[in-house]
Amino acid sequence: MITIGVDLGYGDTKVVGADGLREKFPSRWAPTEAKNWGIGGTTTVLTINDSEPFFFGENATGASVREPQGDGRLSDPDSLPLLAGALWVSGAGKDGQPVDITIGSGTPLGTFEHEVNAAREYLQGKEFVVKSLAGETRTFRISKMVMRPQGVGAALYLLDKGMIKTQYGYGVVVDIGSRTTDVLTVNLKNMEPVVEMSFSIQAGVGDVVAGIGKHIAKETGFVVPTDIAREAISQVVVFKQREVGGPAVSEPILNNLAAKILDKLRENLREELDRITALIPVGGGSSLIGNKLETLAPGATIRIPAEDFQYANALGYRDAALRSQA
Repeated sequence: MITIGVDLGYGDTKVVGADGLREKFPSRWAPTEAKNWGIGGTTTVLTINDSEPFFFGENATGASVREPQGDGRLSDPDSLPLLAGALWVSGAGKDGQPVDITIGSGTPLGTFEHEVNAAREYLQGKEFVVKSLAGETRTFRISKMVMRPQGVGAALYLLDKGMIKTQYGYGVVVDIGSRTTDVLTVNLKNMEPVVEMSFSIQAGVGDVVAGIGKHIAKETGFVVPTDIAREAISQVVVFKQREVGGPAVSEPILNNLAAKILDKLRENLREELDRITALIPVGGGSSLIGNKLETLAPGATIRIPAEDFQYANALGYRDAALRSQA
């Protein structure tokens, strides 16, 4: 039995496999005719049960790119190529033998109760034969799905690392994703989630990407692809022969996102703000605006190592899956 953690995000898919392996790729895929014209040949092209070949991640470009954005991602057939890509990059099944997989994963807090059952019904017990254009075949049997709400994975990671300790007050995990920001509040006295103080905010890094895209479109007269707009958050890029984007453009947009999240945090936590003794920004967006949230609880921020920002949930999901087998 192999256990992996998968965080199928709206922006990136993160994978934690055995022996500490970590991989991530943009959450997009595109069908391809997969013809060999004697050029290239190094890009991974996969099929699932001999269905239509597809690229995934950074290699997925063109008009037919699909970036599944709806709720219920793990139970959506349109997201299956992303999961197959995650299983492939995890390294499981390289020896050609069928492999039983336990997957630890999660869904947003706001839709967890509905999605957990749908995902298990769709995936648990299924077998997938995934082949590469290069001729490699791997067979995955999903023996078990261990699901946790978004943010719980990060809390499990923090507990495993000893980064949050038993004490009076609340620990607030702020998971800044692409489409949503999920907030999980934990009673640090007993390490139990406080359900009524845990919620989802409909805002994330995708709002910044959209804002950058609009700015570039206004400046150049052309619609910019999403992946280029995402890159333009942190650095100046060349698009249509012009230098666009970069911190000077993105900083005001990032400030607006941080202000929106802070307003929602204050609105929902209200009189309990003084009891926050650990504030933990995680997710891909934490590297962009995590430091801007410190005003919520000055001196209470716990800084996760930069290399774990995006993987905290996937690490926690895998830990939960491993515990379920004990």
